[in-house]
Amino acid sequence: MTVRSGRAWQPQPRRLALLALATALAVGACGPDETPSSAGSTEPPLPTPTVIRYELNTTVWYAGMVLTFESATTIFDPTGGTVTVLVRISNPGTDDRSFDLPIRITAAAQGFEPVSGTEPPLVPAGGAVDELISFDVPGRPSVDDAVIRIGASEAVQAIVPFGSGPLKLATLEPITLPVKGTANAADLRVTIRTGELRWDLPDWAEELPVNTAALTVSYDATYRGTFEGGLAFSGDNVSLVLPDGSIVKPRKDGRSQSVTLLLPGKTQAGLSSRFEVPSGLSGTYTLRFTNGSAHGQVQITVPPPPSG
Repeated sequence: MTVRSGRAWQPQPRRLALLALATALAVGACGPDETPSSAGSTEPPLPTPTVIRYELNTTVWYAGMVLTFESATTIFDPTGGTVTVLVRISNPGTDDRSFDLPIRITAAAQGFEPVSGTEPPLVPAGGAVDELISFDVPGRPSVDDAVIRIGASEAVQAIVPFGSGPLKLATLEPITLPVKGTANAADLRVTIRTGELRWDLPDWAEELPVNTAALTVSYDATYRGTFEGGLAFSGDNVSLVLPDGSIVKPRKDGRSQSVTLLLPGKTQAGLSSRFEVPSGLSGTYTLRFTNGSAHGQVQITVPPPPSG
């Protein structure tokens, strides 16, 4: 996976060490039973553990981080076992971050946390680290029907299945929206550049609540009037009409809406508006710009969520 930064990821020796450790777990568990026999012993033999390696090869996006689950090695007998997951954690942001996101294995209404003492790694800005995360899973013969869950229960969760269980893969990969066009509201002209739908707030390092997504549109704005004082532009000038007819305003968090003064004849590039919308609500959205009593608008098509 390519890290989204010009800063190279370099800790190759550490990655090799992690891979060697994962391989050692599997090889050691697969070795012959060397338990010495005891003449006259009446104790039943211990169950022979089974080692399975799951090739996950799945990338998910969560709270501004990108997680690539490469593989999982399990050592199980009928009474339970351990799962060791190899994951690359990438940080596309501009600040170093500790990987302290909630992560667990769940199956049949049971949840299993990382083993006690697991320390969250520090991921450098623009870099990546590889980690082995281990889980104790008692009372189950395997994790064939289980999933890895990333995220708190009240937030949108990424899901990585081990096999063919009832829960499906949820990568939360951002969706680029095919939106272009120009909106004219009297002497305000706005040219749309890009649109994106995602389920996290990367600049806040947070995930959105359950059933919520963020729709962000970037654009250039020009004041074509002659008033020397220019045109004050803020969230008051922007709204989004959803497919069901309801209207939402940009998030009021200090980062989700550009606020600026547009001077006569000058174009300001790279402005943006971010809205919270219902997750999974596909159809035609209308981005509306208001200037006094005048309105201009551009339509945005949001596709249905991917199936399966």
